[in-house]
Amino acid sequence: MKVLRKVVALSMAVLMVLGASGCGKNEGTNGNGDVKATNGGKPVEIAFWNSGMGTEYLDKMIETFNGKQSDWFVYYNASSDSGALSKTFGLEDVDTVDLYMLTKIHDTSEMEPLDDVLESVADGDSKTIKEKFTDSYLAYEKAPDDHYYTLTWGGGTIGIVYNKELFKEAGITTLPRTTNELAVICDTLKSAGKTPFTHHRSEDGESGYWGYMQDVWAAQYDSIDYYQNTFYACKDEQGNTPSKDVLTRKDGRYQVLKAMEKFITPDYVLNGSNSQDHITSQSLFVNGDVAMMASGSWMANEMKTVGKTDNFGVMKTPVISSITDKLTTVKSDTELRNLISAIDEVVDGTADISKYQKGEAYEVKGKTVSAEDWEYVRTARTSVATNNAQQVAWVPTYSDAIDGAKEFMKFYYSDEGYQIFVETTHVVLPLQFSDEELDMSDWNSFETDIYNIYASAEHDISRGSMTKHRLFTDGGAHPYTALPFLEYYCSNNPNDRRDADEIWEMIVDKIDDNFEQWCKNIQ
Repeated sequence: MKVLRKVVALSMAVLMVLGASGCGKNEGTNGNGDVKATNGGKPVEIAFWNSGMGTEYLDKMIETFNGKQSDWFVYYNASSDSGALSKTFGLEDVDTVDLYMLTKIHDTSEMEPLDDVLESVADGDSKTIKEKFTDSYLAYEKAPDDHYYTLTWGGGTIGIVYNKELFKEAGITTLPRTTNELAVICDTLKSAGKTPFTHHRSEDGESGYWGYMQDVWAAQYDSIDYYQNTFYACKDEQGNTPSKDVLTRKDGRYQVLKAMEKFITPDYVLNGSNSQDHITSQSLFVNGDVAMMASGSWMANEMKTVGKTDNFGVMKTPVISSITDKLTTVKSDTELRNLISAIDEVVDGTADISKYQKGEAYEVKGKTVSAEDWEYVRTARTSVATNNAQQVAWVPTYSDAIDGAKEFMKFYYSDEGYQIFVETTHVVLPLQFSDEELDMSDWNSFETDIYNIYASAEHDISRGSMTKHRLFTDGGAHPYTALPFLEYYCSNNPNDRRDADEIWEMIVDKIDDNFEQWCKNIQ
């Protein structure tokens, strides 16, 4: 019974969480650990990761859901520590949670399939929930057994955000289309007395949100199929898995190292970035101390108490310049930039593709571009980093309120529930309204820019795939072995700096030293 389990839990593992947690305003108790539902419904408990999205939208959504019916009463416990909230998952005798809304866990053995949620049509909608989600996103959520166990509750779009006023003062009128052009813009900003970048230190060794951009650039270079089905599947072309050869080959990750060392330098990165947290780095950016940083659609909501984001924009992810290695008819950065400009015109609808089509090929500024090269670069340019597949909800198989948890999920993805989410956060999920139009009349330029970036993208790039090899999810492997290589690039101490080739050797050495243990960790 839920009441008994709740009393036990409060005397055990859940107490580890409550010190950093807050309770949703929709929760009421009778003083004995039992939930007193204000609408008479059976309690449905949510464990919620209170990250950049905040809880205001969830309060509104739960209040509306609880007020619409009397079968279920939803409430939540929130914490800024997702790991702490997940500690009770799988402990059936003490876990009282009916719906987890945290960061992704890949072990589905004690998760309830959500196929019926996806196939349902929410009240007031005209499409199934599955039809409303984008195909690109759902590809990340399908498990190896072809079922769905997790669905996004938040996250967002990640890109390089920039201060429009600082760009204007530096005389920059064209946003960078390639990583080489991004390095040139950094030099322009520096010459104008502006600091180009800031970042923060992450627990996994990455320099803040740059990890998301690194994934996009690697996928641009290698192709999305390689990124998903070879690298993150850790499977070589002969089907061997886990393959150490896949981890040590000089693929797109090496090209990312080469690209980023051109613009992550002591001259281009704000001093102190390697040791600051994400709130500090975003605050410095919002306050106008730096011109650019990698961040996401949560920034406006997370920084609302620091300052307005009206003066900020988001650029389409520049294409990695070394993609020309993969092309046959486009070999210089100038030709690549021209091709990207042409693709942008077609994607944005300012030009018809017939403007560039010449038979089975294309012509861009007098240069013949093969159909294969056009499509390869188009795919790269229309790829965007997201973490929607990393912030997900799931239902434990042992919950005594499975139906209630699923009913709330259906409301969450309904047009009515989604409208609450969008109106409150000014963020979109990889979800469309079945009938309604999105009203962005009160959105600022940053929120509109990042929405347009996502809306014009055709491919989500996320490391949250359910088919990712366990070597990454449980073994300890990481694309760059959790080596904080950007810190080596922009260190103020010359003796601490390393170039891309030295970094790559360090990464390979770490793989050699740890691969056997990673394999043991998943046995």
